[in-house]
Amino acid sequence: MLIVVMSTAVIASILVGAILALRFNVFILMPTIIAAWAVLAGIGFVWEIMLSRIALEMAVVTTALQIGYLTCLLEGLAIRPS
Repeated sequence: MLIVVMSTAVIASILVGAILALRFNVFILMPTIIAAWAVLAGIGFVWEIMLSRIALEMAVVTTALQIGYLTCLLEGLAIRPS
């Protein structure tokens, strides 16, 4: 069950990072990461998940947000064939 929730959070984070890259500059990532940490901590404490699992999911979601942002940003910088 926890693996499904974590994979869903990772996919959603990659998509959110890509969407943020389309509209905002890189400074939007820090407030987004802090908000994601707050949500993950709240869900983790309500579901009584171990603190180490919550920290792992925070790290994975943070990385996924950054990967999504970077991927979309690099796609925009790609040289189009002529």
